[in-house]
Amino acid sequence: MQKGNIIMIVRTDEEIQETIGMVNARLQEKLINRHVNAAIKEGYKEALHILCEKITTIDDIPTRVKSTQGRFIAWLAVDYLIGQCDQKTLVNVPIKKQP
Repeated sequence: MQKGNIIMIVRTDEEIQETIGMVNARLQEKLINRHVNAAIKEGYKEALHILCEKITTIDDIPTRVKSTQGRFIAWLAVDYLIGQCDQKTLVNVPIKKQP
């Protein structure tokens, strides 16, 4: 599918479900609950919402996510859905190990 000059890749339901599982796994990691990772957790929670609802615009992200890093992760979820980034990029945002 093409939108303007951007070629969009349509993700299958199976691909999206697999990615949802991977994002859920990230949210289960112990370190994500540390204060230094609050923005990452916020972003992955919003990414989960985006993936589950198959939201393909970034319009509401600033109203739902406060941190810059969280907005970036949420934006990656939108980019993933429209084929502008791969699954690995979305699910491998580094979680900080040190305070």
